[in-house]
Amino acid sequence: MSLGSWMGFVAGVSANQRGKSFFYTDPEGRRLASWHVYVLLWLLPVIFALATAALFAEAIWKTTATVPTTGEVVRVYDWDGNYGPVFRYTWTDGSVTEASTGNSSPDFNFPVGSLHDIRYFADRKADVVLVGPHNWFVALVIGAITLGVSLFSLYGHARLRRWLRSGARPPA
Repeated sequence: MSLGSWMGFVAGVSANQRGKSFFYTDPEGRRLASWHVYVLLWLLPVIFALATAALFAEAIWKTTATVPTTGEVVRVYDWDGNYGPVFRYTWTDGSVTEASTGNSSPDFNFPVGSLHDIRYFADRKADVVLVGPHNWFVALVIGAITLGVSLFSLYGHARLRRWLRSGARPPA
């Protein structure tokens, strides 16, 4: 796509209908909207829906591609009120290893020696996954935002269609 096409997209000028911007009327006096209006109306819900799908896919992958076990907290790192626990657990080959969750949270201030359900990747030694609803929380929040933005876009789409119909002249 050329730079001129991108600039036309941003300005709302259609590349295949010269002189037509976001909203225009045809020679018969009907109100029309260019495809740019629909793209702008539905762009945000589509982006949020894709993000929701990606986050849910990641959460499902972390649940299905990992092996459940119990980990013992051996130490907890403190970063200004955010805690990152390090767990000791038995890996697939029978060796005892240590790994952290790779992230921190105020909720992760576990006492040293406590046992927690964790999941680990059997094919490589990497960060462990701490079992809990926090694995799905971000996907659920983005999903809720997607729903709200989609409702807004549906409302805007209905209003746009109604406005376009109201400007149509009856056939003669």
